[in-house]
Amino acid sequence: MIQETDEITHVWLSSPASRVPPGELVLVTDFDGTLAEIVPDPSAARARAEALEALQEAVTLLADVIVLSSRPGTQLESLVPISGVRLIGDSGIALPRHAQREALDRFNADAERLLQRIPGAWLEAKPASTAVHFRNTDMTGEQMLALLRPLLDGARLTALLGRKVVEVHAPKAGKGSALAALVPGEDPGGIVCFGDDENDRSLFEYVSALDIPHMAVGVWSAEAPHDLFERCDLVVPGPEGATAVLREIVEWARANSG
Repeated sequence: MIQETDEITHVWLSSPASRVPPGELVLVTDFDGTLAEIVPDPSAARARAEALEALQEAVTLLADVIVLSSRPGTQLESLVPISGVRLIGDSGIALPRHAQREALDRFNADAERLLQRIPGAWLEAKPASTAVHFRNTDMTGEQMLALLRPLLDGARLTALLGRKVVEVHAPKAGKGSALAALVPGEDPGGIVCFGDDENDRSLFEYVSALDIPHMAVGVWSAEAPHDLFERCDLVVPGPEGATAVLREIVEWARANSG
């Protein structure tokens, strides 16, 4: 894990992504745990001011700046109030087909009843997915998963364990699939992505397999699975480390923009 600014500078300038003209580079970042610290009450989360400042400048220098988060898009609008940043909520998951929507609605109803018996746990229903939050309980992730699995509707839903949250949505849906649908239309010269949690794994896998210059940045925490960052080119500690990389990219882009 890299912590020192000079190390970050070295890794970035050694990356193939830094050989791409800034105007052809796409930057994709998660929000919670990457731009903002994880807090007990998600409604209290705020992005680091320095991170927002870096994104604000990146919009004017790079091909595209995208915040790809599991939060609903309406929340992102207030959390990242920067004109020009593309905000993609609900992990970019497409609205479910009729059968999947019915399966998700049944899961939500059953899970709501179940969670009433677990103080501190709560359900967040989104347009295409559901998050079961349990940070304020004494349950482990495996315990919560075991509790919820019987409620999943066969092949129509899957549950993924994140940082004190279980994400429920259609199988194979997620950030990697969303970016795979988006990138060909962007036709970028290079891409950089940031993430910190299990739902960013597919993002890392997709970006690391691209033929164009790329860089995957893992944002470490004590809650991250030990193998989460295997496809990453750089791992930094928390949102402070992610902000340092964002600033480095902005400084590089400023120096190399014609």
